[in-house]
Amino acid sequence: MQERQPMDCRGCYERQVRRIAEFCELDASALDAMLVVKDEVLAGYGDERVKPDRMGELLARVAPIIGTDDPYEQVKAEYNQLLLDREQECLERIAAAEDPFQLALRYAAAGNLIDFGAKHSFTRDDVTDLLARVPEITFSIDDSPALLDLVREAHSVMYLGDNCGEIVLDKILVEQIHREAPEAEVVYGVRGGPIINDVTVADAEQVGMDRVARVVPSGLAVPTTVLEGSTDEFRRAFFDADVVISKGMGNFETLGDGCGRDDVFFLLMTKCEMVAEAVGAPLLSLVCKRNER
Repeated sequence: MQERQPMDCRGCYERQVRRIAEFCELDASALDAMLVVKDEVLAGYGDERVKPDRMGELLARVAPIIGTDDPYEQVKAEYNQLLLDREQECLERIAAAEDPFQLALRYAAAGNLIDFGAKHSFTRDDVTDLLARVPEITFSIDDSPALLDLVREAHSVMYLGDNCGEIVLDKILVEQIHREAPEAEVVYGVRGGPIINDVTVADAEQVGMDRVARVVPSGLAVPTTVLEGSTDEFRRAFFDADVVISKGMGNFETLGDGCGRDDVFFLLMTKCEMVAEAVGAPLLSLVCKRNER
């Protein structure tokens, strides 16, 4: 098998700076200043592969230029509400499904479309249209039977969240996990502070995730999971879990390199060519893929 080339996210760093400048209606001088900071951050990598883990450093350094460390705060709340407004419809379809757990998985994966840090663009209509089609969409890679087997045997499940909006669909999947494993504890991991449109404790509280899972912040405001820099509580939850569900491309880009566990399942939409190639699935497809140790 041909060895795949390592993913490199340099282009995403500049894309994110330009997207925030446009979103916040900043002038050209502000954008230029942000791009200088971006170049300084990337220079620190040298020739090394660039991952999403230093996006937090970049956005913290440009926050004074933007005027806030959370430019997407309002739109995050709006997307959370958009999905809350459709939660009951999704619940009814899942309850009527032949395989409720599998459909809940596909809803959760489809919600990964909501990503202001990815290369693709989308609208609220795109999100609602996709939700309407989820029952007819299949996974391009489907390791869900193995995931369900492990969930049913689990005493603890770690669910690593990703983005706003989709956290409502994560909550629905957590509820299905409780149905399959009533005695299992579910820990829902969120970011340690605002970063792009990734989920934080505030998002978990807005959508009621804290009512169905123990919400644990990583301690890091980065758009991915960096275990070595996370809090002791977060690390214990990860390594003590019997099975880990990892949402989104950012988590895949760090944990997919080798987190030492084959009971981690990556649940995502492939929204960039590099991730699609690395996962082994078509672009803009849904994936439930077991980690390769």
